[in-house]
Amino acid sequence: MLGFLPLVYVSKINLMKGMQARFAEAKKLLMDAERICIISHRSPDGDAVGSNLALRYCLESYGKKVVSACVDPIPENSLWLRGADKFVTDFDVENFDVIVSVDCGAKKLVAFHESKPELFETGSDGNPVRPFINIDHHESNNGFGTVNLVDPGACATAFIIFFFLRHAKCSIDKDTATALMHGLYFDTGSFMHSNVDEYVLKVGSELMKRGANIKRISKELFHTMPVNKMRLWGRIMERTYVNEDGVTVSAVNKHDYQVCESDSKDTSGVIDYLNSVPGSKYCVLLSEDDRGLVKGSLRTQRDDVNLSDIAREFGGGGHPKASGFGLPGRLEPQISWKIVPENGSTAHGKEVSEEGGVSF
Repeated sequence: MLGFLPLVYVSKINLMKGMQARFAEAKKLLMDAERICIISHRSPDGDAVGSNLALRYCLESYGKKVVSACVDPIPENSLWLRGADKFVTDFDVENFDVIVSVDCGAKKLVAFHESKPELFETGSDGNPVRPFINIDHHESNNGFGTVNLVDPGACATAFIIFFFLRHAKCSIDKDTATALMHGLYFDTGSFMHSNVDEYVLKVGSELMKRGANIKRISKELFHTMPVNKMRLWGRIMERTYVNEDGVTVSAVNKHDYQVCESDSKDTSGVIDYLNSVPGSKYCVLLSEDDRGLVKGSLRTQRDDVNLSDIAREFGGGGHPKASGFGLPGRLEPQISWKIVPENGSTAHGKEVSEEGGVSF
């Protein structure tokens, strides 16, 4: 079983030194616990959902009482996964022996920390009251857990969990393989992003052998689009432009959601199309959400641009080629057009504001 993936593979993907020891530490905490809560990041995506469920299936097979939690609802394109409809949006920290976060690139993305400061409570000796296992693959993750299984070189959190399940000798059945593939497939853009190498494909192949339903995953994640979402994407595409710095920019606000009878979750996936503009340094999609935040999603195909550095300037983070941030506020149209004679003279130039745009 996976004879082609010995520990040599661990060094290939640049897992942090001592990861095997951390796997062992995390396994002991989980095996000694009876009640475990697994938290996915706010606005959960395919990796956040798939990673959560795969770990949950494993722990439940050992007789553990496990709850999956997320401050936001699970997207419709992931609800078909077994148990995805059982996520809770609230819980009592005191009911659990161990807390696990998956795919949370920063403590604030756990989201529950705002309403449940006891998640990271420490005792009089300065040590955490409750073990917190942090499993993630984002460069922005600063190791906020008591045990940190963090590797920025991994293509997805599901990728790390795959190896953890092998370390823990968990059986990877059809449901688990499908959940892991769901995470891999989403975070690699159906295996087309630059974070894919031969080893990622080998893991994907192994999951296929275990029964991963890649046909359903592909259909739900990338090939199903209701009319209201299609109309929203149309508005985003229509106002897309490349600014003077070579950055592709577009935006979507609450008014767009109302007109299209959609919401912020329906923007998922459109960023990959903005990232296809030839010659663009990178792309930015600014979108309002229901919490009074403006979310910035950034993508690039270039190797000489590090988007995590750009996102960090706005309090966000992520990966060199895929990052994001969130700022309190709202979007206001700022694009201006200048009317000039056909000969190019600006003597009679006049600026005209076009509603619906945004400057960046």
